[in-house]
Amino acid sequence: MALKCREFDSPWVHMEKKKIAIIGVGGRTGTMFAFELGKTNNVLGISREREIEQIKERKLYVQRQDRQAELFNGKVSSDFQFSSAEVPDIIFLATKNPVKQVVKYYYEKIKDTGEFPALVLSQNGIAAIQDAIQALEEVFSLEQSKKIRIIRLNLFNAIDRKELEGKIYVSYSLPIRIVFASAYGPKDIQDITFLFKQAGFEAKEFPCSQIRDMEFSKLFLNLIGMASTVKGLSIEQGFENKQIFKQEAEALREYIRVVHASGSNFVNFPHYPVKLLACLFFFLPMNILLIFRNYLAKLISKGRKGKPKGNLDEIEYYNGAVIDLAGKNNIPVPVNQQILKKALELEACESG
Repeated sequence: MALKCREFDSPWVHMEKKKIAIIGVGGRTGTMFAFELGKTNNVLGISREREIEQIKERKLYVQRQDRQAELFNGKVSSDFQFSSAEVPDIIFLATKNPVKQVVKYYYEKIKDTGEFPALVLSQNGIAAIQDAIQALEEVFSLEQSKKIRIIRLNLFNAIDRKELEGKIYVSYSLPIRIVFASAYGPKDIQDITFLFKQAGFEAKEFPCSQIRDMEFSKLFLNLIGMASTVKGLSIEQGFENKQIFKQEAEALREYIRVVHASGSNFVNFPHYPVKLLACLFFFLPMNILLIFRNYLAKLISKGRKGKPKGNLDEIEYYNGAVIDLAGKNNIPVPVNQQILKKALELEACESG
């Protein structure tokens, strides 16, 4: 694999640029955002000591589309070194769920500075916003917490992370496709919009009134393929099996009922007609859906380049979220319960 070294601007130097602390560098999402935003902003990547040492030892590379792998050479710091000495304009949280304790950790360090950096959440599922709000309200007074802008972001690019010959490669497709919306605090996020556009992202801002619909729609996409994944199959492999495809479709139908019962709906994203897909899965008879299952599998797999199988490590924030929301609305969701149960059993076997 050909390698090319790339120098980053040191953060906190060019004051006309945004100062962004990206929590989770070294991981898939954190590395991608740090690399892309670091081209036009002053980015400081923050992570645990192990990941920081790997970066300092020049072991982390970024592979963008079919381009040469580039050494990740951005400014980095370990989480315990984060302090109030240099408060960023934006804290970009690219860690996995749950987020409450992570948000508390970083904002407690800067609570006495009188500064209130914006918080960007990129996690999957629908729990991140409320968890973050609770964290901020526990750190600050209610009045102070409302000064902090929370921006909810959904990412559509599949990101892979693999180790090869002692080096770590984070690979993803281009362009970076995201949607985002203001979730809490002051609603003016023009600077955030400019940030993404300047970095060359294919970005769409949703009105704050549609933020729940946005989250529910992204979760719809995340749920597709989970029944196949618990069987150890890719989406294409799972959809070939009629029984597994039926389970996939029934799980989505349960979720659609839950979303409608909660008073929400689905929205379309650029390149991802979620509203149309939800209508097809909900209203078309199963025998008709079965005819198109291979086409649907190819369509979905195309958008998940480099990720042939789903990931079970956050299934509680996928099917588990459906079950929790269903309980609040008294909607039975037996198929989602079966999928979650199977995933937890697999997790227990692996850890045992």
